[in-house]
Amino acid sequence: MLKPIFSENEIKLDGIIFFFKSYFTKILKFNVIFILLFIFYFLVKPTVYHSKVSFYTNYNEAPQSSFLSMLPAGMLGGGLGYTSLSFSIQNYLSSEIFLKDIVNETYIVGDDTITLSEKWGSDYNKFFVLNPITILKRLNFYLGYNRGLDEGSKKEIYATSILKNSLIFSEDRRTLMNAISINIENDSDLGKQILEKVYDSIVNYSSNVVNIKANEKRKFISQRLSEVTDSLEGAEDEMLKFSQENKQIQNSPTLTLHKQRLQKNITLYNQLYFTLSDQLELAKINEKDTTTSFFLLDAPVTLRTNQEGSFASNLLLNLGLINVVFLLLIVLLNRKSLIRQ
Repeated sequence: MLKPIFSENEIKLDGIIFFFKSYFTKILKFNVIFILLFIFYFLVKPTVYHSKVSFYTNYNEAPQSSFLSMLPAGMLGGGLGYTSLSFSIQNYLSSEIFLKDIVNETYIVGDDTITLSEKWGSDYNKFFVLNPITILKRLNFYLGYNRGLDEGSKKEIYATSILKNSLIFSEDRRTLMNAISINIENDSDLGKQILEKVYDSIVNYSSNVVNIKANEKRKFISQRLSEVTDSLEGAEDEMLKFSQENKQIQNSPTLTLHKQRLQKNITLYNQLYFTLSDQLELAKINEKDTTTSFFLLDAPVTLRTNQEGSFASNLLLNLGLINVVFLLLIVLLNRKSLIRQ
């Protein structure tokens, strides 16, 4: 018969000591069995390799100066007021276009060249693994396929799901330092290859965004330059006509004022013409520019140390958790004897 460990709103020390004496043998056997199972799992589990790449996203060149910056934005169009365009790397890593691109790239695995769609996707219909949670996840994922999908599409979808869940992204918002990592079982080089293609994909996407926006800007400036050229020619023709029709204007304040206004228009359109011509050349350069704001800190590499923690620390942590659960279960089963109000 167990002694109560909690009675009359007090914790009974003698009850706790008696409890541990009564269950000492069972607790000891339980711990020995758990340690043996943990050692066996540690020996047979696949080796996990941790790969990582880190980079900054705040590299900027000195801004290019131009008379355009002194003009009101409304004179040239709202779009020219924006010289940079940022995007979320984390969102990009979850996008279908990115995931499909990466899983359909080729990688060297052993002596073979293979895509992730073939390597990972071939397990899309395999459910028998040691982990019961993994079995349920795979079965649930398999039942989610739409009817009519061919085997290649199913493999691709399964591989993109694995890649999406495997990539770990972190960002320091203060320094704009970004890191992407991935854990790969039984292959020390595959993770490094994947991260190389991931980084290249991010940089290329950033360059494409800048080039596309530069192309839009060039088209806009070209159209605006054509309009300004027509306005300048119109202002010059009006000045020519005015000068031919009015030879003597010194004694006419009205004609003098009108000529000054015509001259102001010509001067303004001249300034706009030369500024837009300058900006058109810059836009043509930016349209072909392949530089980005990314600056690589640590190239993709497979780390030489195990990121999962040491054997001893993992054993102690899991042993502590499993003992807490085991003791709570015993207390719950014997709560009428151990806890008295």
